Amino acid sequence: MYKPLFFTLNAILLTFFTQVSASEQFVIQNTQTLQITSEFNKQSYELYVRLPKGYKKSTRNYPLVLINDTSYSIATASGILHLMEGRDIEEVILVGISYSKGTNPLFSRTRDYTPTFAPKETQGHSKAAQQVSGQANNYVKFIDNQVLPLIASQFRVDKTRKTFVGHSYGGLLGTYIILHQPSLFESYILGSPSLWYDNKVIFEMEQRYAKYNSALPATVRYYIGGKEGKMVTDLKTFVGILDKRQYKNFDYQYKVIPNTSHFSVFALLLTEGLVELYGK
Repeated sequence: MYKPLFFTLNAILLTFFTQVSASEQFVIQNTQTLQITSEFNKQSYELYVRLPKGYKKSTRNYPLVLINDTSYSIATASGILHLMEGRDIEEVILVGISYSKGTNPLFSRTRDYTPTFAPKETQGHSKAAQQVSGQANNYVKFIDNQVLPLIASQFRVDKTRKTFVGHSYGGLLGTYIILHQPSLFESYILGSPSLWYDNKVIFEMEQRYAKYNSALPATVRYYIGGKEGKMVTDLKTFVGILDKRQYKNFDYQYKVIPNTSHFSVFALLLTEGLVELYGK
């Protein structure tokens, strides 16, 4: 079931949801780009905004879906939404945050998506990338104080229905947000989270959160590929801890998607997550 769907989604991206401009570059339909510079790390980013098909003909506010790792995620998400919005799910505004401009993408995501400075982490992208690790706090402040207000000022966003989407390091980042500022988003779609990072420091963060909090106001859907080995074990262990906490106001589920790897799982988990949160 999953393999045909995965290949279909990829075909969609290549065939239907891009158009060739005069410069022979592929442009995703219904999108625009905003420029923004972070006040917290002084890096410049692009925001890729995809509006729903019916946006111009309506006056209503739309849920916001914020996504990272846009080198692959924004095209995938746009293709999925093109097929599903107004049919399987309600229409949403999609916003993707680029890697910082002029920076190696692997350095950018290591800096922005990881919660602690871990120069000796061997499972990261490289030793060089790890030298800039651990600046997720600045990145979350950037999202909170600049990205979300800018989008809300220019587009009709339902401020009570915001979803964060993160995969791999992005899933780690989403978990970090949940444990430090859970109400920044109302819901989270988190795939293949890198819970192994820095000797599983995210487990320590959860333990500290539990020490001072009995509630966790968020809706979270975790997904992971069945072929992801130890990462599956890590996620099951983490969810087992959440089961024991019994946090109030915390709606969470996790699912292992069979026959998928760390790479092939993304399109499927995003599809399932959007249906779960925004299904009609």
